[in-house]
Amino acid sequence: MPTPADRGPGQPWRPGTPVPLALAPDTPTADIRIGYARCSTLTQELQSQLDALAKHGIPRDKVFSEKISTRVRVRPQFEAALAPARQIEAHAPHCRVIFTVYEMKRLGRDAAELTAHGLVLQMLAGPLPGMYGPSGPGRLPFAFFAAMAETERENIRESTL
Repeated sequence: MPTPADRGPGQPWRPGTPVPLALAPDTPTADIRIGYARCSTLTQELQSQLDALAKHGIPRDKVFSEKISTRVRVRPQFEAALAPARQIEAHAPHCRVIFTVYEMKRLGRDAAELTAHGLVLQMLAGPLPGMYGPSGPGRLPFAFFAAMAETERENIRESTL
């Protein structure tokens, strides 16, 4: 059952709220995959992450990569990766966007940004590889991974200082 756009967790039901229209049976639905690869320094290599993303069927034009520290607040390629996700969300809400990274630490503190856009997170490696959605049963692990990425970033910062 589709949920109205203004209805979410913690929001009360309002009598008279129109039920969203069901999708026509011939409406195409698809998973749209976006890949993101990042390393913290210019001397680190990205190729192994790019190869892993390509191996999982993500087209090269949908893979965004950069060599930039998580200390930097604005990461241009991360923002560029979110741009098509926003467009898909606006123009094809029936399609699921899967944001794929090699491992959680590639996102750093920006994992929460994925939740805001309703993206499904896929991790290819790390302690718990798999797909995690921002709602339903995947919501708790998704929030946990976002918090762990933030904590890992803070631990790295403390160790460096």
